[in-house]
Amino acid sequence: MFAKSSILIFFTVIFFIYSTENSNQPIEINSIDSISKKIDQIAKSLDDDEAEDDLDIDELTKSQAGVNTKANPKFPRKANQSYKVTPPANNAQYTIPSLDDIDPERQKAMTKDGLKQIEINETKNTKTSLKNIARLLLTNPIPEVRAEAARALGRMGKGAKALHRAIDTDGYEVRQHAYKALEKIGSRTSLKYFLKGIKSSDKDIKIASYKGLGKTKSSSGREMILKIGLNSKDPSIVASALDGLGNFSRKDDLEILKQYLKSDIVEHQSGAIRGLGNSKISESLELLNQAMTNNPGLEPEIIFAISKKKSLNATLLLMKMLQTNKNENYQAIIQREINLRRAFGKYAIVKTNTAIMRRSPKASSEKVTVLNINDVSKVKKITDKRFKVKMNGQVVEDRYYLIQALSDKEGSRKGIIEGWVFGAKVNTLNILNPAKKGMTDEELMDEDSEDEKDTTNLDDSSKKTTTKTQAKKEKEATSKDEYELEDEDE
Repeated sequence: MFAKSSILIFFTVIFFIYSTENSNQPIEINSIDSISKKIDQIAKSLDDDEAEDDLDIDELTKSQAGVNTKANPKFPRKANQSYKVTPPANNAQYTIPSLDDIDPERQKAMTKDGLKQIEINETKNTKTSLKNIARLLLTNPIPEVRAEAARALGRMGKGAKALHRAIDTDGYEVRQHAYKALEKIGSRTSLKYFLKGIKSSDKDIKIASYKGLGKTKSSSGREMILKIGLNSKDPSIVASALDGLGNFSRKDDLEILKQYLKSDIVEHQSGAIRGLGNSKISESLELLNQAMTNNPGLEPEIIFAISKKKSLNATLLLMKMLQTNKNENYQAIIQREINLRRAFGKYAIVKTNTAIMRRSPKASSEKVTVLNINDVSKVKKITDKRFKVKMNGQVVEDRYYLIQALSDKEGSRKGIIEGWVFGAKVNTLNILNPAKKGMTDEELMDEDSEDEKDTTNLDDSSKKTTTKTQAKKEKEATSKDEYELEDEDE
């Protein structure tokens, strides 16, 4: 009978977890009490045993005290085996030494030594160094050292289990930094802690928890952001909820972020900008571009939000902002972000009011799109042959450039379109790789930066073959002369 009851309870819990995590239906919440109960209910159904790191927390904590796991029931070797707990004669061996028992000068020396160990191990960033920092977090008697260990794990993006234990056992300062570190890691295994964190009386823990809920991409986490976070009376809490909401990359959430961009409250605007930076929907980049004009004073945050998007679209937008923004401080920020994303290569900047992008390097070729002044594009190829084109009543000689440019054209893939533009219409800018000096134009154009991984499949229209008539026409044109004289008076 007992076995049947256990099986029934087990399957009931599994069904509840599955339905909670996979249901698209909103959570029905009618009061503060029901919200609190719902959060507790979800949190209790979660377990962090499957954290992404494989740190043995008991192993870390016992090594400081020299505990014998074979003889002591407090550290069972098998999870499925029960023991009758018999407290040891001296409980002090299981606790962190009190600072009252340590001489002040000794405390300073231990603090300096602990911080130095963290710095060394973080620089190494190995599995062993991760364990060393986690051990300092859980066993060092100096709160300052434990807090710095938590911050270090956040910077490393690892150690969720140790941070969970610190939240369960440590004091105010360390718990606060442990939550901030968990938010940076953004593991789904921390969902239970984020759900508890949004109920905390500590504002910093609440802020970290709402951001973390977004990174877990949990349906229950999204509901808590929408139902509780966005309804907070504290603008900074609303901002953190908007920050987290962007991670879900849903079009209906994009509309919410768009509305908060128009808010009169600066914190709401700031949170919406960070949320758009987290979103992977292509329209979010255009909203950030518009925010440069509509949200004055938040330019640095907008630049950082755009920089989070590792795509050619974002690089081209940053390059355009670098050309058009006259604020030296903002230019320095943009330049730094461009260098950090290693956006090396040759770029073209439109210097005339308009420049026609064509299907092939001929003035008579089909138009693909029209670029405007200061539009920035990535140069992929330059013709060996030079051409003559009539521009504004004058004959100009130059090459054609194969470029990739931003496009809002319906049907374009990844927001990038490709075509040829006459060289006299653009200025070129070289972003050099410091490690490769004296690069030729060909080498420079082959220097794809890290943000171009998603540009292999471009706008289908730019990849269409020309018609037989168009191909014949261009063949006849090229056979006439080394130069091409066409009327392209734009």
